[in-house]
Amino acid sequence: MRAVAATAPAELDQVRLQDLINEYLVALKVAGRSPRTIDWYRDFLLEFVRFVERDGRAATGGDLQAPVVRRWLLALQSRSRQLAPSSLAGRVRTLKAFGTWVASELDLASNPLRTVPLPRVPEQLVPSLRDPEIIALLRAVDGSRDPDRDRAIVLLLLDTGVRVSEAASLRVRDLDLVEGRCRVFGKGSKERLVPVGRRARKSLRIWLSHRRGVRDDDPLFTGPGGHRLTARGLYQLVHRLARRAELQTRCSPHVLRHTFARSFLTNGGDVFSLQRILGHSPSSIQVTRRYVELLDDDLRAVHRLASPADRLGE
Repeated sequence: MRAVAATAPAELDQVRLQDLINEYLVALKVAGRSPRTIDWYRDFLLEFVRFVERDGRAATGGDLQAPVVRRWLLALQSRSRQLAPSSLAGRVRTLKAFGTWVASELDLASNPLRTVPLPRVPEQLVPSLRDPEIIALLRAVDGSRDPDRDRAIVLLLLDTGVRVSEAASLRVRDLDLVEGRCRVFGKGSKERLVPVGRRARKSLRIWLSHRRGVRDDDPLFTGPGGHRLTARGLYQLVHRLARRAELQTRCSPHVLRHTFARSFLTNGGDVFSLQRILGHSPSSIQVTRRYVELLDDDLRAVHRLASPADRLGE
């Protein structure tokens, strides 16, 4: 028997939750949300359905209630391998967004999950690589089966700060080696132009020159057989190179994105330009400002060299 079922709007009890989810996923696709985002939403929502249906009954929209969601979150937290706070928060955001859509579709008075609070997520700085580590990573490319491709990938990630999913989706036509920029399709299929530096362009030219019969519509980065290199493939590539370089700092495409941001700001770039390059929306300036915190160590190093008091001597 479902607890507190009487608190759910009567309309919701008449609709299978799975049917609502299917319609919601269609709506997300029509709205232009990325396939990766839709997959995340599907996985989280179906995880909630499996929890509700653990007693063998079919879940309905009436299960979209704060008490049911709280029990689900408690069950997730009781796992032997606990989820990170950010993973829990992602699940809650997904359900609340779904609840908002359900309320709009069924003309409800309000989102049935409006009282569910977002779990607190401690802010953690993602590490970034220093110059010696970057050099070691690029040297590790020499041991790759396809060093020209792998060097082009690492330099593009370091020089542009693009997301791994954005790099994986690039086509040859998106790259302008004359003007020094590439067309990137970010979250929500939003298009932006990202500058590409001289060294990265040179490496990309070498990689493309070794591919025969390349067409504008072909993927920019390919694996064996000419198939597109996926985001997962890019992650695995960077991890392999980091292990070969024996880096002590955790390294991933996301770390390379942070490395770009730190270097950009250290060398005179401003936060608002960084916001545009990284593809953050104007309303997410707080997200971009987190990258400024990456400069703390750099500022301390500069201060040690330039401290007016310390330079006085004893």
